Amino acid sequence: MSHEPDVERLLQLALQGERTVLRRFLDECLDRDNLKPEEFLAEVVSPALTKIEQCRREDRISTSANSIVMGSLRLAAGRVIERMADAPKMKATHRRRILLFCGHGAAEQLDAEIMVAELEVDGHEVRFAGGGVPSDEILEDVGQWSPDVLLLYASSPSDTPGIREIIDTVREVGACPDLQIAVGGGVFARAPGLAEEIGADLWAGDAQDLRLAIIDDPDRRAIPEQRTVGRGRHLPKAA
Repeated sequence: MSHEPDVERLLQLALQGERTVLRRFLDECLDRDNLKPEEFLAEVVSPALTKIEQCRREDRISTSANSIVMGSLRLAAGRVIERMADAPKMKATHRRRILLFCGHGAAEQLDAEIMVAELEVDGHEVRFAGGGVPSDEILEDVGQWSPDVLLLYASSPSDTPGIREIIDTVREVGACPDLQIAVGGGVFARAPGLAEEIGADLWAGDAQDLRLAIIDDPDRRAIPEQRTVGRGRHLPKAA
């Protein structure tokens, strides 16, 4: 079922900044018998955020309008996540401990918060450290918490060298040999092949596929020949 009309209506209300009307619209959507909160978050709020972020990157929205929209979308996401918190959690067959960091931009952090809520619905234990955290502190947190998955999510192009450095350092130090490093959102959603080329273990084109991969592919790891970024020649990619 397409939720495009809901996406467009959410964007319209978000642009207008009519928060009272927006709350009423959200409650009406969430009271539908055939629409779960996590479905609304994934298929309405996330696509709306993606569209606005594209407008921002292409300079098709003013700074003021973007701030109004982001405030409205934060309200929308928060209201839906509250509903999700009251819903029973799935008992994941492969319940995993996930440590998640993201970029420092407002859209990136909201996108990551949506991913956290969805992963928790899937039954995982998630620790969300937010955005703009230095690489050395990320590595320190990995060592202290020993997660199953380090998820670097919703990043801008400028974050890519730092992410590659984190991946290289984790591999070289070997302090968490079973750690799976996953990336998604942001630049990784817009640049197919980048995640593979910097040596990530797990990635996907969109949030829903990444959620499924975290459950279905806990043993997937990068191979040395996979990484091409930072090398002098282009090596074959992993099968």
